[in-house]
Amino acid sequence: MPDHADGWAQGGPTDLANLGPACQFHNRDRYRHPDRYQRNRTGKDRWSYTYLGRTPRPHHRT
Repeated sequence: MPDHADGWAQGGPTDLANLGPACQFHNRDRYRHPDRYQRNRTGKDRWSYTYLGRTPRPHHRT
């Protein structure tokens, strides 16, 4: 499924330089949790994302 590198809802264009492959889960998860992903340029008009994992939540002492 094509994914926008710069989000469509935030004004990212729908053109080949801004689109790349992503499965449906990671496409949605990246917009819900952008801190979990790192954007990487893989060519002149190509990019990919690396999943960094979940950000640990601080533990609260009671």
